[in-house]
Amino acid sequence: MSQFEESVISARLGELIADARFTEALALLDQCLMVGPGDAWLYGMRALLLLETDDMTGALSASATAIQQAPIAAFAHWTRGVVLLRAGILPGAQRAAERSVALNPDESDTHVLLARVYLQKSEWEAARAALADAASHGADEEELLPLRAAIAAGKGLDARAGDTWRAFAQRYPANALARTGHAWTLLESGDVQGARVEFEQARELDPTNAWAVEGLAVTNTKLLAVHRRWLRIVWGRVMQRREETMMIGGALLSSVSLVLLAAGQAGIVLSLAITAAGAALPVLDAWRREVVTR
Repeated sequence: MSQFEESVISARLGELIADARFTEALALLDQCLMVGPGDAWLYGMRALLLLETDDMTGALSASATAIQQAPIAAFAHWTRGVVLLRAGILPGAQRAAERSVALNPDESDTHVLLARVYLQKSEWEAARAALADAASHGADEEELLPLRAAIAAGKGLDARAGDTWRAFAQRYPANALARTGHAWTLLESGDVQGARVEFEQARELDPTNAWAVEGLAVTNTKLLAVHRRWLRIVWGRVMQRREETMMIGGALLSSVSLVLLAAGQAGIVLSLAITAAGAALPVLDAWRREVVTR
């Protein structure tokens, strides 16, 4: 298949995928494979599309076929590495990524894939070096920034990770991942309300963002905890003035009994009972304090 044909098909696939018309996109690829059954690029694209539709078995099969059809094509090995990384098969993903880098060292995507593999393996310095190679070959900063933040967090450099997420969100405010990562750093620093705002913005940008939905649930819990603390403070202040509170409560009960009696809404017995309860509150409180202090 010529580069022109590939670009036309790729553009059409892009339209279908953007509209979430995955069935039509797969049908288009299958038609193309009937014309060019030995085209590794088509198998690679099919593997990536199957990955997007959560068909891991199909993606693994298609990516393996792509390598069989073109064992020295960097794209085929890159595709295989992407699929294996998503499947959590890290040794195979690393071999595929390293092979794609060796076959096309000037392609930034191959270095980014290798960095992602190293990140999953918690090999921070190797990931940092791979990202540096990706940057030197023109990788987009929008793709590199979250990986840099992940490396900083993995190395225990929380302040640097937070600064990176903040810079990412400021530079790319329409990026849901950037807003979500920044929100989590705000939450960890204690800014619950600020984190909630960022999580809400991220969810508006990408309603399927599970990381943002989880963050919103956490902020709700945190905010409830703040409210509980406030209530405890208020109750503590009331109890510090317990004697006055009991006196006021007793007076109010006595007033209620008189009003009810005057309005004919209660008999003499009920009114006397309410008055007695009001008079007993200060006495009970005094008795309680005497017992506690013994």
